[in-house]
Amino acid sequence: MTDSGNPNLEDRIDRYARRELTAEEARELAQASLESPELFEELTWAGVSAAAIPPGKVVSFPRRTWFIASAAAAALLLVSFYTIRPILLARKTPAIAVNSQLKPALPFAARPGQPILLATGIDPVRPGSTVFRSPVKDSRAPRPTGSIVLFEDGLPTINLGSLDYLAKGSELQIFRDEQSKQPIGKMVVTTLFRERARGRILTAQPIPIGSEVRVAGAVFLGALLEQVDALQNQGDLPRARMKAEEAEKWAETGAVTPSDSAKALEKLASLEVQLGSIQAAEKHYQSAAEVSDTGAAWNNLAAVRLSNGDTSGAAVPLTHAVSKSPKTDILYARSLNNSGVLAELLGDPRKAVIFYTDALQSLTAITNVPEQDRQAVEANLARIKSLQ
Repeated sequence: MTDSGNPNLEDRIDRYARRELTAEEARELAQASLESPELFEELTWAGVSAAAIPPGKVVSFPRRTWFIASAAAAALLLVSFYTIRPILLARKTPAIAVNSQLKPALPFAARPGQPILLATGIDPVRPGSTVFRSPVKDSRAPRPTGSIVLFEDGLPTINLGSLDYLAKGSELQIFRDEQSKQPIGKMVVTTLFRERARGRILTAQPIPIGSEVRVAGAVFLGALLEQVDALQNQGDLPRARMKAEEAEKWAETGAVTPSDSAKALEKLASLEVQLGSIQAAEKHYQSAAEVSDTGAAWNNLAAVRLSNGDTSGAAVPLTHAVSKSPKTDILYARSLNNSGVLAELLGDPRKAVIFYTDALQSLTAITNVPEQDRQAVEANLARIKSLQ
């Protein structure tokens, strides 16, 4: 049992929330928390709250809290803040009950009375939405490579064009053949057609007809993802998922940056959510978060886990999401809102109100806030207040 009358422990928990403990003090506190479920509760809440509250803002919380998280989540929070060795996670703690009556959902699936989660890029595309380029019936798929088929007045013509998402000014590397690892030159597109393009060579070295040209990895991935959007816009989610899987597998070849690879993973995950494959979506969001380490990816992972009732798995991603999102970014407000949902599920309406209120205040400082976000936070706050 936590000794609430122990001033040294009280002070140490407060300093933990402010991240002022030394490494040795943190280790001692972690070890003590493994012996006390109550201390686990306090440390978990302190960790999540500290990440969410802006610097300089003082919020008073009762020392006895109903905000409960699993032992694993609490220990992981300690690891996040103080890099404590995972050996402390070896011991087991009693299972913790959550409010199983609450079923949070994303806005497009939420019903009256449900806690509403906020995420990025998960909402389905509404039929008729504008997509930059849609696939033309009977047209070939975009290609990442082509070749020089002709030289006229010293200018090369290649068998790639707008269908391959090239644009005027696009630069392509030139290789002797498809086995070549090192480029022999570079060209820039000056004239564009549907399946052809002309340009000029940017290097002095002679380039033979038949040389291979390669589209930049990010450009080709963008082409694949726009095809995904087009299929999604047509309401063909199964084919959109197949195309997203193709994009994700291609990104795995290493032809794009980790950030671009994460875009493919998140697109695939969002389609899995819309098709009801929550476990697959969680897997892809986990990979995207580990690759990109962005607030959006971590928040999406937390939202998917919360929608599936996984409260213990949502706490740490939410902490990452809050800490990695600028206070003036919509992601920060979304992460605070989802922290409120987590507090509700864990039976602490008082702290849920604090999170929802802070999320709503954050939205007032952000320009071009989607009305759906504001309405969701307001609905969450009004619902939880009506129950108190």
